[in-house]
Amino acid sequence: MKSVILGKTAMAAILCAGLAAPGAAQELISSRGELRSGDEELPSGELYDVYYFDGNAGDEIDVTLTSSDFDAYLMLRNDGDFSVENDDAEGDTSTNSRITATLPEDGRYRFVITSFEPGETGAYRLQGTNGVAGAFTDSISGTLSPSDSTLEDGSYYDRYTFAGRRGQHVSLRMTSTDFDTYLRVESPSGETFSNDDGDDGSTNSQLDLDLTESGRYQLIANSLTSDETGSYELIIEGAQLSSSESSDSSAAGGAATSLTLGTPARGQLAAGDAELDSGEFFDVFTLRGTPGARVVVTMQSSEFDTYLGAVGANDFSAENDDDPNGGGTDSRLELTIPADGALTIAATSYAGAETGHYTIRADLSGSSTRAASDQRLELGRSVNGTLAASDPRGDHSVEDVYLIEASAGQSLRLALTSEDFDSLLRVEGPGGFSVENDDDPAGSTLNSLVETTLPRDGTYRVVVASYSEGGLGSYRLDSGTTASSSLNGLTRLTLGSSVSGSLASGDDTIPSGEFIDAYSFAGQRGQRVTFDMTSSEFDTYLSLLMPGGGTEENDDRAGGDGETNSRLTVTLPETGTYTLVATSYQDGETGRYTISSSVSTGGGNAPVLAGRSGGRIFALSVGVADYGGRAGNLSMTDQDATKLTQTLQHTGMLAQQSATLINQQATRENFIEAISEIAGTIGPDDLFLLFYSGHGAKQRVESFMERDGTSETIELFDAAVTDYELARMLEPIHARTLLVLDSCFSGGFDDVINRQTGRMGVFSSDSDLTSLVAQKFQAGGYISHILQQAMEGRADANGDGAITAGELSEFMRTTFYRIALDEPLQTTAYGASGTRSQGYQHIVVNRGGDGMPYDEVLVTLASR
Repeated sequence: MKSVILGKTAMAAILCAGLAAPGAAQELISSRGELRSGDEELPSGELYDVYYFDGNAGDEIDVTLTSSDFDAYLMLRNDGDFSVENDDAEGDTSTNSRITATLPEDGRYRFVITSFEPGETGAYRLQGTNGVAGAFTDSISGTLSPSDSTLEDGSYYDRYTFAGRRGQHVSLRMTSTDFDTYLRVESPSGETFSNDDGDDGSTNSQLDLDLTESGRYQLIANSLTSDETGSYELIIEGAQLSSSESSDSSAAGGAATSLTLGTPARGQLAAGDAELDSGEFFDVFTLRGTPGARVVVTMQSSEFDTYLGAVGANDFSAENDDDPNGGGTDSRLELTIPADGALTIAATSYAGAETGHYTIRADLSGSSTRAASDQRLELGRSVNGTLAASDPRGDHSVEDVYLIEASAGQSLRLALTSEDFDSLLRVEGPGGFSVENDDDPAGSTLNSLVETTLPRDGTYRVVVASYSEGGLGSYRLDSGTTASSSLNGLTRLTLGSSVSGSLASGDDTIPSGEFIDAYSFAGQRGQRVTFDMTSSEFDTYLSLLMPGGGTEENDDRAGGDGETNSRLTVTLPETGTYTLVATSYQDGETGRYTISSSVSTGGGNAPVLAGRSGGRIFALSVGVADYGGRAGNLSMTDQDATKLTQTLQHTGMLAQQSATLINQQATRENFIEAISEIAGTIGPDDLFLLFYSGHGAKQRVESFMERDGTSETIELFDAAVTDYELARMLEPIHARTLLVLDSCFSGGFDDVINRQTGRMGVFSSDSDLTSLVAQKFQAGGYISHILQQAMEGRADANGDGAITAGELSEFMRTTFYRIALDEPLQTTAYGASGTRSQGYQHIVVNRGGDGMPYDEVLVTLASR
């Protein structure tokens, strides 16, 4: 986190937090602090502070977080996939936390200081041993000489600065064998602290301060009497000193220069300017304007890479490295003048010690490049806009809002595209209507598409946002009144009939390059429709786009006939216009195909009857933490299985034939035997729940078994079970099946779900990504923790005492992403050739192309 210190004429300072780090310079890490109301919150409600430090590969970290006010929780992260957490220090019955670790690589690291329970507040101390003393202690050697500046009494001095925050504890010591030292510290508001002799009675000086405000502090290294000279050493614990100055100029920068709207100002970064802690020179400008006015600030230079920062009233801050509209080395900020009419602008560089001339200017924002708040949008028109840091913040990120007037039954199509951020599009309207889309369901893209039928006359809000909290940049919003305006050759499809066509060069394509044909049909809520796409010339693929923006898709027909045909069976969730997209599995494939369709209005043709609630739960809960040397041991994965069984017992529906296998019990033989016993007694109205928490891996197989040549596994205590083996093991289970796997690469087990209707899968990661341990939640994995909450009753959204497949899907997804939005779960991705790269863990929920209907009751909760 890059911290820009903006000086004012009164020697006070403003700390502009939240600016992206240009490099790996050491930043402030405090040994004392306080969690208080108003701090940032984790998704689960805990307040937290963050401290940064630079580490090197091989550094030994031993840090303890103590508090007498709350149950301390400590996390250590880097910008990659390194992650360590601790709740209670080993062997300590108190509520303190301790982390001992070896840093894996050079780079920026951060401690996250938080509590075990939501809402806890109070003072804390973060303390490191000698192994990390460098992270908390700074020292500078200096010399007082006749060339230094003098105070009024004629004594020589050197000036240093350090950044501090309210509640932080800082210890300072000045030692010398040449003269009697004298220390003085001035706070941002001018309060003075001084010391002549330390506690040891020597001529050294010492100050221990609990800082009362946040900002830039001045430290004067001085002698007790005039004309004294010689060498000295300054030691500071809990902060970092900036470089020494031998003159009386402010280290935080001189008086700010006024920046006038519409008038460019020219400046120069040069040696001798005020510096950030990380070494960048900076100048300060003050901009005044009408409160609420939108302004654009730009900084340009042909001599260095520019960087802009801004702060204002009510803790407002913003930053920009590269102009989002043009890229390159120029900077651009879009801002709103705060209530007091003033903004403070920092003009600096991206990297330390850069110098050169620059031009900075501020202009009123034009209305042609972005939308004002709640601007009217005319259907059929497009608008170009920009998400800026100063925009109003919504649930996900900053937002732009457009208003449209529409009539009941009107079809609406909105497409949001951006090359700068992962877009998110939402439509809200009368009667609580809300439709949201993150990724266009027609292809692998970060753009968003909403196609829906509006239910009522009235005004609708179109919200443009970013999926990630910090997403900013330019976008384009296209609007239309038909659900298929972007698809050429759209053909009307009559349910119950067949249609033949061909994919050919010249057809529309989706972003990944596959040719497509599109068909539309009118569907009614509750209709159960089946589409079969067959071809002898290419590998078929079907996608169904819902009126509300959702999607269902299928590559290979359920049942596994060994061919390349596709089948979709879906119970339509709403009344409106649907779009069926016929395409191929690989890009560029062409050839003839046939699509046949059938429809029923009830459950008679469905193999699973929705709404049943009298069945028992046959659970096989498996958790392996101790692998006996066959693989690396894990943490708490065995507890995941035990806790789930205990929770299911409280429902009163857990069948006697259920089994829990942990550690040495979880052998391949016991696993197969447990499934076989359940298969012999389970009935069609019952639910088979197979849960696993432990290691997952990949195995090389022949391509006829797996298209990518690898099979995913769950690693039991003594042997692996592959995805295709598990599919065979489950064939005797003639009941609804819920498969929950909290393991690496578990998304590859989706084929098990697609083989039969009446199956649902919840997987902790995609098929090429590893999964992380959820130490924060005292669980072996995030999915295990969330499933535990779901089965405790939290997934019962409507409070009717039952959990449906839809309720479970929504609870698992939304709870996971609340956790991941605060801090994305960085993990490792493995390519087909075994190459590794950085990725992000995401939950995968598969209902088998609606083979498990949305309103199918899975669990009936105990009466409360």
